[in-house]
Amino acid sequence: MLSGFGLRSQQFSSTYISRFPRRLVSRFQSTSSASTNQSEPDHRIGTIVGEVDLDYFRKVAWVPQRPLILQAFHNLPAIQKWFRHDANKQHPAFSHYMNAYENTIFPYEFNIPTKDVLAEFLAWLEESSEYNASCMPVLVEAMVQSWPHKAELSFQQFDSPLHLIMSACHFNQTRHDPNSCIKNLYIAQSSLNDLPVPLSRDLPVPDIVMHAGKGHVYNSSIWLGLQPTYTPLHRDPNPNLFCQLVNSKKIRLMTPDRGDDIYAYVRRKLGSQGNSRFRGPEMMKGQERELLHDAVWNDGSIDEVHLHPGDALFIPLGWWHSVASYEIEGKLNASVNWWFR
Repeated sequence: MLSGFGLRSQQFSSTYISRFPRRLVSRFQSTSSASTNQSEPDHRIGTIVGEVDLDYFRKVAWVPQRPLILQAFHNLPAIQKWFRHDANKQHPAFSHYMNAYENTIFPYEFNIPTKDVLAEFLAWLEESSEYNASCMPVLVEAMVQSWPHKAELSFQQFDSPLHLIMSACHFNQTRHDPNSCIKNLYIAQSSLNDLPVPLSRDLPVPDIVMHAGKGHVYNSSIWLGLQPTYTPLHRDPNPNLFCQLVNSKKIRLMTPDRGDDIYAYVRRKLGSQGNSRFRGPEMMKGQERELLHDAVWNDGSIDEVHLHPGDALFIPLGWWHSVASYEIEGKLNASVNWWFR
């Protein structure tokens, strides 16, 4: 139950399938195993643009357990209430509405940057009339003082106020070079049930989630990060509706059999077993991260889906996937998802 780096674009063959309605666009693609030269049968990833008929969704995606891209699918209130954009819509940031919730605690992941970048962030906080009286300088100073000298310690998980990513996002807007920005700071897989009530109301459960199956929402999460953000290869124990809120993400998708082969190949290379349904620190750093990343993102035969604000992707039970942002480093990225039955 999981949700990258800006990576090279991939080439895909596509075709329209005459026996499907025009609003469903299907792409066919041959794929091959990471560990063998055997290929699997072609599969299709459909696209529906605009409003989705529930019966039609059941027919083409839910019952056959096929992924489905839902373009211009949602306009969740959080898009307009939580975020603001400049005139060119190039630099999203948190809106003033979110100031009331800046002390809400969230789970963070952080690939600690160079000590110089952290020191610049700290100096900026201390000089800012907006932040110098807050707890942010103290928090970031603690990061500077405990800066890891070993690469394997650079990935950290901790709880901190929303104010941390809000202030880091503000700091990044004052930088002209992405290399001087705070990056890889990610509120990852934070349950919607833990949000303050007004914020949870800004993310109402989509009708597809409530009515396509039994109406059981297994879990749901918000994902707020400063690019690049990344989730390695995994599969979910329940169907997943993944909705993009701010900036864009790309998702590599593979069938259950293909994903099983790739994951088993990586485990053999590592000489150990793992849990493909748990977002553990071992898959976010070191050799495991590198092997998972290379197996998925350096194979041009694997299907890739791009999501923009308002888009969604239905990921059926058992389908493997990896998720990555792919735009300017240091910019804000946001998504939400529901696991359901």
